[in-house]
Amino acid sequence: MLLAQQLGRYHLLDRIAFGGMAEIFRAKTFDSRGREIMVAIKRVLRHLSDDDDFLQMLVDEAKIASRLDHPNIAKVYEFVRVGEDYFIAMEYVDGKDVRSILDRCRADGIWLDPVDCAYVIMRTAEGLHAAHEQQDGAGNSLNIVHRDVSPSNVLLSYLGHVKLCDFGIAKASLSRIQTRTGVIKGKVKYMSPEQAMGRPLDRRSDVFSAGSVLFEMLTKQAPFQAENEMELIFRVRDAKVPRPTRFNPNVPQDLERIMRKALARSVSSRYQSALELADELRAFIQEAAPDYAPGRLGRVIRSLFHEEIEKD
Repeated sequence: MLLAQQLGRYHLLDRIAFGGMAEIFRAKTFDSRGREIMVAIKRVLRHLSDDDDFLQMLVDEAKIASRLDHPNIAKVYEFVRVGEDYFIAMEYVDGKDVRSILDRCRADGIWLDPVDCAYVIMRTAEGLHAAHEQQDGAGNSLNIVHRDVSPSNVLLSYLGHVKLCDFGIAKASLSRIQTRTGVIKGKVKYMSPEQAMGRPLDRRSDVFSAGSVLFEMLTKQAPFQAENEMELIFRVRDAKVPRPTRFNPNVPQDLERIMRKALARSVSSRYQSALELADELRAFIQEAAPDYAPGRLGRVIRSLFHEEIEKD
């Protein structure tokens, strides 16, 4: 969608995503030296501009994400109000999210290579670990839990970079909006069992969600499916994960073992940190493809979307 609209110091170029709460634009601005910078603008839909809780959630997202500085986390620059518009300016990732990539694979009958899948989740887990370890100025843990690790929140650039984004419902000690026990937030099919039951969460919940994304990348199927959301919650709670080889016979046994440990129902049986998960995936990649480089992933993404890239 072509636009000609100015929003503060940002010039909106085109809308790249639209949801029930916000729309995301590709935009450009200029630094103090006059150099052009591409950014993504997440603008609140007008009907939510009077929702104080929602606006506070966005403030929390900007506050949390602006503290995070890691190559596998999409940077957040600022939260701004211009007239009646509220928006977050963030790093623009020139590529696609994992959800769009999986949709294309399903439509075209293509399978992602298991090593590429392992690499994406390894980098995602490294970003998660950085968020989980984040401290305030006094050295106290911020206790960040993303709570919404899902295919739509993992971005892959055309160069093969992996960026975790959208800390919009993240829970941290600096958030003013605290979720009450028993209140469920996030995408149910990627939740941990404890999150689906509305229990208190720690970093191991994000480990489970990363395992769910890995399962879907390997099989093109979500690990838990049901006719309605209530039944889905029960299936997530029980965490009975089907064999991935039922859908894709080419899933390596070592990678399945790693995925199953991430998806353990008991938090004590899972990887105890996202770094443990990343280390296991790194060892798998080094064994399966010793010369692996991000450029390989970039070539895969570019081949899937070459027509869109040419048109853009």
